[in-house]
Amino acid sequence: MKRVTFMLLSLFFMGCSGAKQPEVLSYPSWYLNPPHNDGSSLYGVGEGVDLSSAKISALNAIAASLSVTVSSEFKKSESSSSFNGRENTYHSAINTLKAEVKEIEFGDYTVVQNLALSGRIILLVEVSRSRLFNAQKAKLEQFSKELRAEHANISRKSPLQQAFAYEQSMEKTQKLTALALLAKSINSNFDTAPYIDQVAQIKQYQEDALGNAKVSVTADPEARVFVDALKEGLNDAGIQTVSSGANTHIHLQNSFQTDVIYGFTIVKATLLLSTKDAQQRNIATKTISLNGKSRYDAEKAKLSAAQSLSLKITQEGIYALIGIQ
Repeated sequence: MKRVTFMLLSLFFMGCSGAKQPEVLSYPSWYLNPPHNDGSSLYGVGEGVDLSSAKISALNAIAASLSVTVSSEFKKSESSSSFNGRENTYHSAINTLKAEVKEIEFGDYTVVQNLALSGRIILLVEVSRSRLFNAQKAKLEQFSKELRAEHANISRKSPLQQAFAYEQSMEKTQKLTALALLAKSINSNFDTAPYIDQVAQIKQYQEDALGNAKVSVTADPEARVFVDALKEGLNDAGIQTVSSGANTHIHLQNSFQTDVIYGFTIVKATLLLSTKDAQQRNIATKTISLNGKSRYDAEKAKLSAAQSLSLKITQEGIYALIGIQ
């Protein structure tokens, strides 16, 4: 028995000694310790199944390093408090920064080192700061120019349309800020002040437009139940509602259909909102279908339909609800 056990153990160890040992990969120093970014170049290392995927990996590494830098620059120039506690807006701005970094097109780069290693390709790439900066600055200038042209067009609209248009422009200012800070992350001497000033100016335009927009809300008898909900939606968006001196007029028309189903009174409203400027020129027209129900009577069912309007305003936004696009 002992002899059999000895033979089995001997065969086991012989088999182990004859098994192929895993290959120990030896990465070169330029991969393990790539050059640091300097005043003239950015560096990145990458790995892939072929040369193309390795290049993408290396360029993504450069983009990731820029993302860290540009986020740091943003946090220096802005703080969450500057968004008046609107954390979602702050994080949206950070995400815009990261998205712009991801969109960088590294059309001009040099493969400094490459090596086939155990069936994979590793490489080191170099990107010229000056050429990358020139490409990004051109993109920034073009976008800045587009926003200035947009302002010239917005200024010809009615006050309420201006308020909406500048709200849309405010979303674009995040991109303008991102592009400016991205250019600075490539060239630390780049002056972002003109673009940050442009962002501040657009914010001021929006505030002025909201201050200038004065809206009256009137309604036919069947639509009066919806007036308070609409006014509340306008006020929540920072838009003044007035009984006199308005430069924008919203008129509500409605027809109700009433049914009684399983003990509930059901009303179906077809609400027409007509928005006109100070000269009574049509700005927008929107028809909305709303439902309400009550276990008691039609009047309470109509109040339920008005609550449905409030919910719709919250979900869609006041501008979309009245048809301003």
